Amino acid sequence: MKKSLLKRFVMLGVAAAFISAGVQTYDVPSVEAKVVTDTFDFQPHRGGRDARPENTLYSYAYAMEMGATSIECDMQMTKDGVIVMSHNPILNHDITKDKNGKYIENGKYDIRTMTYKELQKFTVGDIDPTSGYYEGHGQTQVTFDDAKIPTLEQLFQLINEYGDKKVIVNAETKTNPDPAVPAYHANDVDPVKFVTEVNRLVKKYNMEDRFTLQSFDWRTLIEMKKINPDITLVALWCQQPSWGRDSECLRPYEEGASPWLGGIDIDDFKGNPYQAAKSIGADIVSPYGPEISLENVQETHALGMKIVPWTINDAVELESLLNMGVDGIITDKPWMAREVLEKRGVKLNPPTVNKDSKYHSGTAHIDVQTKRLAGGADASH
Repeated sequence: MKKSLLKRFVMLGVAAAFISAGVQTYDVPSVEAKVVTDTFDFQPHRGGRDARPENTLYSYAYAMEMGATSIECDMQMTKDGVIVMSHNPILNHDITKDKNGKYIENGKYDIRTMTYKELQKFTVGDIDPTSGYYEGHGQTQVTFDDAKIPTLEQLFQLINEYGDKKVIVNAETKTNPDPAVPAYHANDVDPVKFVTEVNRLVKKYNMEDRFTLQSFDWRTLIEMKKINPDITLVALWCQQPSWGRDSECLRPYEEGASPWLGGIDIDDFKGNPYQAAKSIGADIVSPYGPEISLENVQETHALGMKIVPWTINDAVELESLLNMGVDGIITDKPWMAREVLEKRGVKLNPPTVNKDSKYHSGTAHIDVQTKRLAGGADASH
């Protein structure tokens, strides 16, 4: 059995034991990062990629209309210094079409070597139905043929258009410090340049109390703390060798420091990423969900940090993590997560709806899946 699966079973078993014992794991002392919220941190991943095209203004609008506490999203920097919203530095051929409406060639276009104007020639509104990515994330997605890669500034403007006074932006710097992944590392953006521009936009839109900076590349967290210590920092990591070298963030027992940890050697902390994250001034930790135990949650709170795992798409796993006392979750399936959370009586933000917005599309998703699985009408818009 793979270690990650074993961990999952152990985690579910621990949670079940606490349920049967009647233990209320939400009785832990309140821990607040600099961004303060009185609700559970409900975060649609990439805006909710199983419901709307990922990292687009359509998905970000959907997240607000689902009552998200935070909009989880990803940032790249273009050749001309514009912060744009994309998970991959190289345009994803499974979701990107050229001006002729054809899916692009794999590996051909690198955002970091392109201008923002050049990026506008492409759309990212629907997943290639012949791809494995579609099988994982496309069957419940409402699509939009005109969706383009937006900027961070456009996201802030959309929030203002919606009049959402509570929603937080949890934005990730998708920098790539690891030479072991040459395609992503080759055109890596300077971390100081990256976070300096992010900070400028955060201040321009008065979002300091509603913005969290997350990263697997702890260099960017360390640099942001120097530039603006008021920004809330979220330390990401995972240790999943089967996913590839870039998913081994910690690298315990290897000589020297992992390139992902900003100069920190995890062995100096006896392999403990929670203590390592605390040492760089992180306010929140965000590990891969199946890697979390009840003891990890308790330690995080004892260290004065919050814990928000990713990416939780299964109701049973979500229930388990809630029983451990996590402070939030990141999910591709916001409708599923919201239903579970509401049944648990977890406090959430009310939906923020703007029917006059171009990006308003309601919260329909199950009807899309039903039509497609039945071979019915195309649900794209």
